Amino acid sequence: MATILGVTMGLVSSEFSYWRRDKKTKNRKKNSTRTLISLENERNLELLKEFWYKLNKEEENDAEEDDDERKREIAHHLIKMPQPSWNNVMWRKQASLLAITFTDKEIIEISSYNNCFDVLNSIYTKLLDLDNKDREYNSSYASSGVDMSYLPRSNRFHEEAPSLWDEFEKITLRLIEKGNPLNHEKT
Repeated sequence: MATILGVTMGLVSSEFSYWRRDKKTKNRKKNSTRTLISLENERNLELLKEFWYKLNKEEENDAEEDDDERKREIAHHLIKMPQPSWNNVMWRKQASLLAITFTDKEIIEISSYNNCFDVLNSIYTKLLDLDNKDREYNSSYASSGVDMSYLPRSNRFHEEAPSLWDEFEKITLRLIEKGNPLNHEKT
């Protein structure tokens, strides 16, 4: 009887030890994942703030200039600056651990946060493409010696830049204001 009790106690003790070790490993993974994602978010936010500061530092406000023209100039300045290298590599690489690391609300907030950076990249690329296409279209006729006064000019950048700039500015200011979603109080 004592032997059976000893074997049973040994098995229970062994299982408890494995359970504790697994729990510690799981907690370490959760904490590591949380830290990696938080650092990635902070890095992206700092790059955005630096980019925003440089963009606005060099902007000169001319009171006589109309608002759309000012937005076009800022959009031109934007695409002349190197695009920040913000990314969400850690977020994507840790996908298998997200459900055990974050609450549903945190996952939604971080996903939305990363999507905002994707939209900023998209706006930047679209402005760059519009500018390049306008320049290419307008210069192809000029280089052929055709009188430009009789040909329609491509003005897509001119037409679309103000609204794209508005969207870029709105998203950027919202990201800066809200900050890293993992720094918010848990509710």
